[in-house]
Amino acid sequence: MKINAHPHLIFGAKRESLLGKHILKARSTISHFLKDKNSDTTKKIEMNVLTSIRFGGILHNVIDKENYQSIDSRLKFISLTSTALERLHLTQPRGSTFQKQKFLIHQTIVYLDTLLAISEHLFALSVIEDGKKEKQSDKQKVVEELVDEVDRIASTAEFNEMSLFTGDFAKSSRTASMWFLSENGEMFQIFIPTMTSKSLGLKDFKNDAITISNPSDFQNKVKFAIDRIKEERKQMVNVLES
Repeated sequence: MKINAHPHLIFGAKRESLLGKHILKARSTISHFLKDKNSDTTKKIEMNVLTSIRFGGILHNVIDKENYQSIDSRLKFISLTSTALERLHLTQPRGSTFQKQKFLIHQTIVYLDTLLAISEHLFALSVIEDGKKEKQSDKQKVVEELVDEVDRIASTAEFNEMSLFTGDFAKSSRTASMWFLSENGEMFQIFIPTMTSKSLGLKDFKNDAITISNPSDFQNKVKFAIDRIKEERKQMVNVLES
């Protein structure tokens, strides 16, 4: 999809809408590729998928009938994020200081919701359904794509060019701090921990994605990630309600 305006001049809902349409087109291309019964099983297509207009993120994929599921699964979650952010930009005002603070928290929750959805999908992959057979190698490809997506979100989640999930605003951070102004004029600090795949336990010490070969161990690691994300989401909701 051609984007006529300069990426940095595209703001808010329009930016997310353009990204969503681009992802939809990419998923449609994959769908048509799979429905082509005349193509042989070794046929491949190359595709550059825009994942972030603001950061110029591009995913270069070589898609075949063995790996399409993992790539499409990742695109689904990118679309989930852009749709939620578009809705947020359309419904949440950002005129006053309080509105901007509220928007930041809502935006953080959007990213956390996607991380949670990814983690829950990873957990579901490890559950063997009766009568359903899937290659473990196919599932592992999905795991690796989605763990990479967790890191993409962590590296691009931002508000006013402030990175949210890379540890800048964690309790242990010495590089930055985030202070909010309450309605009664008091200042209070909020913290946002690092949300990379490694910090969530979805990568090992070698920086490799966790493997699904041992379902029990895999589930424990994913459950740890789910619990951490839920706890952070709860903290963000508490800030909104305070």
